[in-house]
Amino acid sequence: MKKLILLFSLNLVLTSCNVTESIVFNDGQSGEYLITYQMGDAMKAFTDKMGGGAKKDKKEKGEVMDTTMVFADLMETHKDSIAALPEDKRLAMEAVKDMFMTMKMDEDKGQMDIGIGLNFESLDDLKNIQEKIKKVQSLNGQGDQLDAMKNGSPLGKFMGSEDESVEYNMSSAGFERVTNSELSAEDRSAMADLFDENDETDKEFMTYFESSYYNVKLTFPKAVKSVSIKDAVLSDDRKTVTYKANWIDYLQDPLMLDVKVEFVNE
Repeated sequence: MKKLILLFSLNLVLTSCNVTESIVFNDGQSGEYLITYQMGDAMKAFTDKMGGGAKKDKKEKGEVMDTTMVFADLMETHKDSIAALPEDKRLAMEAVKDMFMTMKMDEDKGQMDIGIGLNFESLDDLKNIQEKIKKVQSLNGQGDQLDAMKNGSPLGKFMGSEDESVEYNMSSAGFERVTNSELSAEDRSAMADLFDENDETDKEFMTYFESSYYNVKLTFPKAVKSVSIKDAVLSDDRKTVTYKANWIDYLQDPLMLDVKVEFVNE
């Protein structure tokens, strides 16, 4: 577990990737929340640095993995080890015991998808989901170093802000995804100038992240009549809504992922 979480954290912070926030709703507002980090390019770079080319010369098959780790099960199986953890790590494990983590990897196909999920009973369970995800990401020995990198390096502002939280609301008539920001209107306006294209370091990172996106995929038990985002795509049965924003654009304006969905009146 420690090895997987460490690999997840390092790749998430140090490489560009596509992020997909997926919510599947059942009747009664229960469902599954899953945020997935698709890091095939990161895996390829990591493999190359570790001498992966030799494996290809020998025509050996690359590693394949498809696993799900349920934190509640891990806590029961390794309860003695967890009890011996430092208090902050132990409390973090306790806080995320209702969550799970997925990993799908296929070296030969260049796939590495790592997800953090929660099976929820109501929308109330999603009120602090960003905080829970952060706790999962903190469950490795490099957490302090990663925080220092975020706060004290040029890469930090490309790693996302902790000044926003997302709220989800749903009724029989529709659904809303709403970003709540701790920043003032003036500070949010200044986010547009967060990255300086004339700064060589910023320019390099902007090029690095230009093909990275934040994707949102929402699946409902009812058909959708309308979506507030112009470029959103509806599935054939009109029950799944997907849309995305470039990672840099999203960092400059997190509210651009907010959406209003109106259901068909059945």
